[in-house]
Amino acid sequence: LAGMQAARCPTDELSLTNCAVVNEKDFQSGQHVIVRTSPNHRYTFTLKTHPSVVPGSIAFSLPQRKWAGLSIGQEIEVSLYTFDKAKQCIGTMTIEIDFLQKKSIDSNPYDTDKMAAEFIQTYFLVEENRK
Repeated sequence: LAGMQAARCPTDELSLTNCAVVNEKDFQSGQHVIVRTSPNHRYTFTLKTHPSVVPGSIAFSLPQRKWAGLSIGQEIEVSLYTFDKAKQCIGTMTIEIDFLQKKSIDSNPYDTDKMAAEFIQTYFLVEENRK
């Protein structure tokens, strides 16, 4: 269990990975952690590393900070988490998609079947190949 400080994600590219970002002196890329923001609020994140993240800090994108109710500089508890692939799997999932830049909203229709296929290709088939 480590006390860490919430920080801003160091790059736009890392913000799009949906991973929390740490210094390699704290954790390794690909590890999973539980972030406890209060006694009743815990969130699981996969980690990536970046040298500009100050040791003792864990960086989050703006959507992650909003979702988890985190503020820049907030003290949080972080502990390693190991998934048990034999017992822990996702049975169903509901995904909500929105525009990151509200001023750039596009009113053109999107092919949700193509979006679903791309999501599955990106997130599920990659994981299957890692086994």
